[in-house]
Amino acid sequence: MFKKLLLIPILAIMCICPLFPVHAANSTITNVKVVTRNDAEVPFVRTVLEVTNTVKPKAVLDNTGKYITISLPNTQIADGVAHTYTGDKNVISQISLAQHMYATDINIRVPQVLNKNDIKIFSLSSDYKNGRPNRIVIDINDKSGTVKQWRQWQSKQQYQGSGAADDQNVTAYAVPAYNLNNSYSLTSGLKGKIICIDPGHGGSDSGALGAFSKEKDITLAISMRLKKLLEQAGAKVIMTRTTDVDVYAPNDGAVEELQARCDVANAAGADVFVCIHIDSYSTPDVGGVTAYYNNKTPYDLGLAKYIHKENMKATAFPDRGVQTANFYVLLHTNMPATLVELGFISNPSEEKTLNTDAQQQNFAESICQGLSDYFQNSGK
Repeated sequence: MFKKLLLIPILAIMCICPLFPVHAANSTITNVKVVTRNDAEVPFVRTVLEVTNTVKPKAVLDNTGKYITISLPNTQIADGVAHTYTGDKNVISQISLAQHMYATDINIRVPQVLNKNDIKIFSLSSDYKNGRPNRIVIDINDKSGTVKQWRQWQSKQQYQGSGAADDQNVTAYAVPAYNLNNSYSLTSGLKGKIICIDPGHGGSDSGALGAFSKEKDITLAISMRLKKLLEQAGAKVIMTRTTDVDVYAPNDGAVEELQARCDVANAAGADVFVCIHIDSYSTPDVGGVTAYYNNKTPYDLGLAKYIHKENMKATAFPDRGVQTANFYVLLHTNMPATLVELGFISNPSEEKTLNTDAQQQNFAESICQGLSDYFQNSGK
C-alpha cells in the first residue's frame, strides 16, 4: 500500500472535501471518458467522469509521484460503468475506480514522476439545455515529451505517419492542411478588412470557472463590443459565435470544435483571426494578460505584438508578454492569428474587474486599436 503524502491543490472553481463526512445528496458516476488533448502547449490526458449530482473531490499524490487518488464522497458507480480504463501509455498507465461504503476512489497510475503542477482537477456544472451533466475533470500533463502535438503542416499533402507514403502499413492521418495561398490583406486601414473574432468556449463548454462567472460569458461580451467597434470603422466582422453556443455541436471533441472555428475564418477568407480567452490557474494570486502567436506566417508575431501593446494600456493587470504557442487555432487558420488571454478568472480581483462594463469596453477598444496599428504597419 503506497503512502499518500502530498495534497494536490484543486482549481479555484472547486472546494476541497471536508475532513468529515458531508451530508450531501448521493451522486452516481454514470459515464467515464478518457481522451488525449494535444492542442495545448503541453499535451495532456483528460479523464471526464459524468456524475448525477455535485461532488466535492479530495485528491492525493503519493510520495513516489506515480499514484494519484481522487476521492468522491457519497458517490457510487452505476451499473454498467467499467472499473478500469487506459489512456495514452506515455501519460497514463491505468485508471481504476474503487467503490467504498461512503465514497468512490479514482486511482490513477502514471509512468512518469509527477508533481502537483502536472495535475489539474476541476468541476463543470450541469448544462441541461445542451444535455451535459455534472462532470469531474482530471487533467494529467505529458511528462514524457513524446505525445505528438498538432504542428504546422508544410504542404497541402496529408501527413503520412512516419513519412513512408508507399508503406501500406503506415496510417495516413487525415489532418487539416495549411493553405499556402496568402490571400490575406496587409494594406493600411480597417475599412474593408475581413476580421474573424473567436470568443473562446461557449455552449456546452463553459471554459474556466471563477467564483461567480464563466469564461465563455466574458469572452463573448468583449467580442461583441469589439465587433461593434470594428464595424463602425468599416471592417467586415466574422464571428465564430454570437450567442452561447458550441461552434461545431454540443458535447463535441476538442479537435472538431477547434477546427470548426478555423473553418469559419478560412471559409470567409479573413485577413486576421483573433481568439479571445480568459486564463485560469490553480492558485488565486496569479494574474495578467498574455498574447500568443505561432510563426506560421511572417505576420503572426506582429498581430500579437500590436494587440498586446494596446491591451496593456487598457488594464492594470500584470504584463505576461507575447509568447509563442502551438495552439490549434493558431496553426490551422490560413491567415495571421493571435490568441489573447485577458486576465485570470481564478484571480478574485481580476475576475471582478473582468465582469465590469468598463474593462470589457476597454479591452474591446484596445484590440480594435491594435488591429488598426497592425494594418497601419503592414503586419510588421
